[in-house]
Amino acid sequence: MTLIIYVCPNCGRPHSLEEFRKSRFCFHCGKFLTSSDRRLAEEERRRKLKALRRNMESEVKAERDPRVEKLLEFAETINAQELVPVLEKEAAELINDSFAFALAGVLDRGTKAELIWTIPYYIKKQVGELNPYFFDNASIEDIKRIFSKLPKKPRYINDAPYTVKGLAEIIVNEYNGQTQKLWENRSSKAVKATFERIYGVGPGIASMIILLLERWFKVYFEDIDHRNMDVKPDVHVIRVFQRLGFISENTSTAALNAARRLNPEFPGALDSPAWYIGRNWCTASMSRCDQCPVTEVCPKIM
Repeated sequence: MTLIIYVCPNCGRPHSLEEFRKSRFCFHCGKFLTSSDRRLAEEERRRKLKALRRNMESEVKAERDPRVEKLLEFAETINAQELVPVLEKEAAELINDSFAFALAGVLDRGTKAELIWTIPYYIKKQVGELNPYFFDNASIEDIKRIFSKLPKKPRYINDAPYTVKGLAEIIVNEYNGQTQKLWENRSSKAVKATFERIYGVGPGIASMIILLLERWFKVYFEDIDHRNMDVKPDVHVIRVFQRLGFISENTSTAALNAARRLNPEFPGALDSPAWYIGRNWCTASMSRCDQCPVTEVCPKIM
């Protein structure tokens, strides 16, 4: 049942439909209520939550490290498509398929992003189809043969078949083969826990998938607590963190701790800007500082 309420535009007091019918004047401040003040209770609750988060972010913003602030400003300019680069045009179109997205997401470790996000396309081209039922029915040896014939392979080639098999089994056995049910109408905590059950998928990858679902598929997680969303500390993120002076040791643990310390309300928000900068300007072989969006606040520790 949909609950209708009327919200006073002056003081913000919500009124039930019964109260509105009883008196068209706000019970708190006396302002006259009209049909334009009609709201759905669920929508109003979400609006208030978003407003509360914005206020909290504004308070934290004033205390942020300028390097963090620059990274977050740059993050707002990155398109979701730029976070899933591919080697083939057709691969970019395929990623809109929920199973292709999930498959690439769970395999994303220790390999160049453009290769990982193209793997679903390579598999479909070889097998002729791409659906969870195929991999659920296939043996590990069958999947190993598929990966061995790919033109480009993930770094952890021996682990990949177990990861894909685990993903397919969950989708088929628990969600009737509908990949999108992994995240539809579920809490972010539950979705993250489900992905972490898959062989080879840790908290970093699971958090990355949650964040991509927010940006790519526009999934709204009502319960999401961004404080528990970490960065996925790959070579690019670690390198940029080191050169920005966030860390002195080039380790995943150091990067994770730095993100939690510097942006505690949402550590994972530092992931995409640092990753993008590391891929495009702050590379291992060359630093194009003059083109980097955070150059004015970066100490350039090489």
